[in-house]
Amino acid sequence: MSLRRASHVLEPIIKRSHVAIWKWIQKYSFVLDSFDVGKHDVNSIFIDETEINVGGKKAWLWVAYEPQLKAFLSFYISWHQNSLDAYYFIRKLVKKYGRKTIYTDGALWYVDACRWAGVDHVVYEHSLKNLMERMNEYIKDRTKAFDDLFPCKKPKFSNVKNWFKAFRFFYNYVFTNEEIGSAPLSNEQLSEWIKPILLIASMR
Repeated sequence: MSLRRASHVLEPIIKRSHVAIWKWIQKYSFVLDSFDVGKHDVNSIFIDETEINVGGKKAWLWVAYEPQLKAFLSFYISWHQNSLDAYYFIRKLVKKYGRKTIYTDGALWYVDACRWAGVDHVVYEHSLKNLMERMNEYIKDRTKAFDDLFPCKKPKFSNVKNWFKAFRFFYNYVFTNEEIGSAPLSNEQLSEWIKPILLIASMR
């Protein structure tokens, strides 16, 4: 959903412009890091990268996905598609979820990165590859308007990262998608956190 459409949907409850919603995302996205998948619930991690556009410049979005939970675990954005950036992302995942087996499409940068990070690496089968590609396509469907949503004189990642924090939260706890399914996770903290956030946001 675009920010303009989000503004329209909110109108029966409260009138806020798409700019105000953009500011909410930038200001409160840090709170969404509090909602996360438990380390012990993650059995395997699927990783893939996809090209995105940030302020008119090509960048790469690295996505981590847990197929059994159907959960969007984490993301990383870089200007390059290489072993070093893959390693930075995998090292981040190891710190967060432990040394879980990493499944990829077998690209050389993943082979090197997994070896450097000391984690097992498996090339996923065709059916599982399709699952990961559908996840990436679902994300790409939401990033087609990056230039409209984040017009940057100097391309930078900060605003885009905040948007992805919000997207990750809504994917895991709110979104329903015909191909991927309903939101995969639930969290007892959800209602306790969201109510005060909405109250604060409505006063801005």
